[in-house]
Amino acid sequence: MNNSVDSIINEAVNIMITHSGEDKVIKKLIKKHDKKIHFIPKRYRVFGGILQSLNIQFGNFIEELMSVIISKEQRYEVIKQYSGKKSNQFKISKGIERTIDNYITRCQTENNFDLQNEFDSLMETIVNDTSTDEINFNHDIDLLFRDKITDTYYYLEIKYNDDHDTGKFVDINRKILKTSAYLIRELNITDTKHFKPILFFFNNKKMKGNIYIPEDTNIYRGERFFKEFLSLSYNEVEQYMANLSENDTTITAFNNLYDKVMKYED
Repeated sequence: MNNSVDSIINEAVNIMITHSGEDKVIKKLIKKHDKKIHFIPKRYRVFGGILQSLNIQFGNFIEELMSVIISKEQRYEVIKQYSGKKSNQFKISKGIERTIDNYITRCQTENNFDLQNEFDSLMETIVNDTSTDEINFNHDIDLLFRDKITDTYYYLEIKYNDDHDTGKFVDINRKILKTSAYLIRELNITDTKHFKPILFFFNNKKMKGNIYIPEDTNIYRGERFFKEFLSLSYNEVEQYMANLSENDTTITAFNNLYDKVMKYED
């Protein structure tokens, strides 16, 4: 595997584990569990809370990993002004916001809905919108990068796995569409050829079809994205990630974290 990516993955994991074992984190969890009556000993509940937090952080880790991998490709430029930021300030016209909401409803209710044509038409409408009746929003962007050769911007909404429930699934797709509208206005995009939103799943697993965003053009799963965009092999990254939890360094880090929690004196 590429040594630099290998090193980045190891460093990122180590930072997450180390941070989770900081005194302030442990004390906060102890205070939380002091107030709870439970048959499981408190120290084990604290350790379980740390593991749960690390599991949640794994999604953020995948975002960081993809940003680093893409930044190492000479052809691409990660737009750091927006990528990974949780409170970007954007504008969207009231008309476009209504158009997107109506589009979502039509996807859910209309029979024989031509998803590809309707999606392309929606993107054209967004690009051509010049309304000054705007709404301000604070919004997070998982990853935005630019192809230096074609001057095309790619916005990635990154998920580890395609396993979201129905309610969240609708919200994810609505977010992608509205974020695209924010970015198109922010970046002054005037041609849909220069902006592409992508729903990216790190794993190859496909749980169900998407009725909001075309699978063929705007949904990418791990292996396909790596083949089309990157020089790094997805299989190498996948294999390394699969083995990461069982390597000696990771096991030692978790053993040390466990020992610290079990012996912790508040």
